Amino acid sequence: MRYPPEHKQRTRQKIIRKAGRLFKRKGYSGVGIDTIMEAAGLTRGGFYGYFRSKGELFAQVLAGGENDFIDKLRKRPGPDAQALNEQALEVVSGYLAYENRDAVGRGCNLASLSIDAARADRGSRRAYTAHVAEWVGEFQRGLGPASEEQALRALALCVGGVVVGRALDDPKLARALLEACRGQVAEELEAG
Repeated sequence: MRYPPEHKQRTRQKIIRKAGRLFKRKGYSGVGIDTIMEAAGLTRGGFYGYFRSKGELFAQVLAGGENDFIDKLRKRPGPDAQALNEQALEVVSGYLAYENRDAVGRGCNLASLSIDAARADRGSRRAYTAHVAEWVGEFQRGLGPASEEQALRALALCVGGVVVGRALDDPKLARALLEACRGQVAEELEAG
C-alpha cells in the first residue's frame, strides 16, 4: 500500500509532538528513541527514516513544536502598539496562570527544556536561540525596535516565573510569584 505524499510529513510532525511532550516531562536524557516511537505508535526501526539522531529530533522540538503561547503572540491582530501590548499581556496572563504551572508536558519549550538545551549540541542550541529571539521579536512588535531590553526582561520574567513556580511546593508562594511576574511584565509592556 502506498501512502500519500503528505503522510511522511504528518508522521514526522507526530513524532516531534510526542517527543516534545516526553522531553518536557522527563528531560532529554530521560527519554529514549524506543519510548518516543512507541508513543507515536511506530517502531524504533522507522525512526531513522525521519531523523538522523535523537539530537536532530530534539532540535526540531526546540525549534517550536507545540507552543500555543508563541502562536497566540504571533496571531495578535492589534492595529497599534497599545493594542498589541494589551493582547500580549492577555497571552502572558495565561502563560503565568497558576494552572499553566503544572502543564509541563503541554507547556512551553523555554520553561521546560532550558537546562536540556544548555547541555545540547550546537544545532539544538541554535534552535532554542531562534525560539527565544522569536518571543523577543513578538514582544517588540508592540514595544518598537528600540525596546529589546524591555522585551528581554518580559521574556525572562515569563519563563523564569514558570520555571521557579513549578519547583515550589507551596501553592500560595507559587501563586504570589506568578502574580508578581505578571505585574512586572505588565509594567514592561506598558512602558513601550
